[in-house]
Amino acid sequence: MERALALLAADYRRPTGPVAVAGVLAAGAVVGRHSAGPFSSGLAAGLGLLATAPIAVIRRFAVAAIAVVLSASAVFVIFGRMSWSVAAVAGWLIALAACPVMLRRWQAVVAVTATEAAVLLGALAAAGNTPGSTTPWDASAAEALAVIAAWGAGELVRARRQAALDQAAAAAQLRTLSERDVAARERASIARELHDVVAHHVSMIAVRAATAPYAVPGLPEPGRAAFGEIAEEARTALTELRVVLGVLRAPGGGSETAPQPRLADLDGLLDRISRAGTGAEMTVTGPRRPLPASVELCCYRIVQEAMTNAGRHAPGCRVRVELGYQPAALSVQVSNDGPGIPPRGLGQRPDPAGYGLTGLRERVEMLHGEFRAGPAGHGGFEVAAVLPAAPAGPGDEPA
Repeated sequence: MERALALLAADYRRPTGPVAVAGVLAAGAVVGRHSAGPFSSGLAAGLGLLATAPIAVIRRFAVAAIAVVLSASAVFVIFGRMSWSVAAVAGWLIALAACPVMLRRWQAVVAVTATEAAVLLGALAAAGNTPGSTTPWDASAAEALAVIAAWGAGELVRARRQAALDQAAAAAQLRTLSERDVAARERASIARELHDVVAHHVSMIAVRAATAPYAVPGLPEPGRAAFGEIAEEARTALTELRVVLGVLRAPGGGSETAPQPRLADLDGLLDRISRAGTGAEMTVTGPRRPLPASVELCCYRIVQEAMTNAGRHAPGCRVRVELGYQPAALSVQVSNDGPGIPPRGLGQRPDPAGYGLTGLRERVEMLHGEFRAGPAGHGGFEVAAVLPAAPAGPGDEPA
């Protein structure tokens, strides 16, 4: 019954299932009519078609189709059980089971109540010895139980479908909340790092402005006042910056004065990764030059996350890090030659949602750069980004 309902409850734009079911039942209703019943062969065949053929359009016209099937079946139940074919009985049960799935709640209740009333009328007609309707009392009881059983099967299908929809919605909501949480934590981390970088430069401005009157002898009084205002504004900006962004610092998140990693620290990172069992090599192209601290920090985090993922999901692979100093940008590409899938049996938990990559994308987008991550052409995995940076100056060191 559940499999038949699964065919009926699918998308009506692909009506192969109901049409096939209706065709088989209609043919059975015509061929299997009982001439010994109170109805003539033509009337029994016509009622059999009405009790089965509408199933073909039950997806598109659920109310009308179920009403016709149940009405024709009610005529059989009340007046002509002996003319009721097995195929027509099957169509009756399918229509009853489809009521909870395809009708509104009140419509389904009305349909099953009317059907049970028809069964009761049929039993009363049998008890009154109505001509052509004599039937053992247990047949009426079986029909009443069949109505309840078919209704229960439809309710089971509806409950399972609703549970599946609720589960999918909950999973989608959980994934959305998890991604938002990851993005929020990553933005908080970026804000903390930028706070450290900006605070350093603003502090230097405050110190230089405060010491300038002493470093430049004979400075006019307006100049001293201007440097004093610059120092005061720098201290005010530094205080407000710490108040606004300081709340983003996670408790126990590390030392407040710990320096942020730069490109110069990549060699140490590669050495640590290599000692852990993941071979790594780095190549640098283009004229090497100083870059903004935010760009260097973002590049370092990209390499760090990509190499961590490579060691987790493709242990023993070879990782290649390529840095490219372009005229107005810095490109970074990290690729490995591993399979790019978590190994089984090692007790490791993969990161199916790609939250680390989500964080990297957030970092790159905050710097107005381009980011991509996915399988490489040679079968491994590749993470690449292009970060805007200041154009090259005249005294840059060649790589």
